[in-house]
Amino acid sequence: MLRLVAVTLRLGGELVLDALTVEARAGEILLIEGNRGAGKTKLLEVAAARRQPDAGEVWIADHDVTALQRGSLPFVRRNIGFAEAAPRFLSRATVLENVMLPLAARGEPAAWAREAAVRALGKVGIVGLGAHDPARLSSGARRLAAVARALAGVPPLVIVDDPSASLSAVDAGAVLSAMCGAVEGGAAVVCASADGAFLAAATAAGARRLRLDAGRLVPGVGTMVALPGRRAHEPRADRAEAALDPLAQLELGS
Repeated sequence: MLRLVAVTLRLGGELVLDALTVEARAGEILLIEGNRGAGKTKLLEVAAARRQPDAGEVWIADHDVTALQRGSLPFVRRNIGFAEAAPRFLSRATVLENVMLPLAARGEPAAWAREAAVRALGKVGIVGLGAHDPARLSSGARRLAAVARALAGVPPLVIVDDPSASLSAVDAGAVLSAMCGAVEGGAAVVCASADGAFLAAATAAGARRLRLDAGRLVPGVGTMVALPGRRAHEPRADRAEAALDPLAQLELGS
């Protein structure tokens, strides 16, 4: 589902990612661990087609997104559930409406999108906050809403940065359970974390771990227990391509 081949990224002349090769398969959770400054967030941004690497290939399904024209990237992003470390939400829209946005961008019917969004909010335990203004939520609730938005509708690739940030142990467990549910639906889930408790719980649930240090993978670190998958709901490509992209203002710059 996701394959990064010799990906290199420099920012301000500094080498951030050093010829990384990483693969995430459908039906598994891949954990990227590492200390602050290891390059985890930038790796996820590249994997989510939010940031262009200086060199290397980024394959999502059967497409090398580094070879696509810039105007084609929004169509790729619509099929990736992405929760950044500092989540952003559209103003003048409720939590539920924000969670529905990726589904609307894919061209899903409104009724189905609402049901899927409610279901995603329920899986992370905040279905009761659907009518709230995201700006008035606590940092933990905003994190849960962002994860729900990334998981809504079970996109084929889900990428979550710091999934347990600002969360209690109970809420972090709900996030992990929701990610496992996406994997059971056939998704590949990639997340980055430095939270030892979350990493241990995810490993016990069958996740594979890779360690990043100064933009390089640490040799010999990682475990793998593939989780079973099944085919998830697949949106029609013609509807997805015809849809407007209400998430454009939330996307990271290149």
